[in-house]
Amino acid sequence: MPILPRKYPKDISSLQGLEITCEGDEGGLFAHLVRLALGKDADNNNADVTAAEYDTDGTAGVSLGELIFEEYTTDVDAGSREAIHKTKGEPLVCKGKAFINGAAKNVIVFRG
Repeated sequence: MPILPRKYPKDISSLQGLEITCEGDEGGLFAHLVRLALGKDADNNNADVTAAEYDTDGTAGVSLGELIFEEYTTDVDAGSREAIHKTKGEPLVCKGKAFINGAAKNVIVFRG
């Protein structure tokens, strides 16, 4: 499973901005998003970043660049969102954390 890491600045302006960025990276890398987490950029004075990982395996039949990002508050909220999207045929991509406007947020991602 070849993993391609990416780092996004903590001051990305909105959840939609992160979604568009990740969709573009999926298409450009020919890989699908598998993880979002808070991280540090060792190449930039340990600046806070959103760390993303993309997998190049298993992309056949996956509609790259069709992501739905949502913020959630609790595990119960995340579970409800998963159930709603499952009924729409929108599978879970990952659940993690991301910086939006410098603040850490809980993010859940589905494939549209």
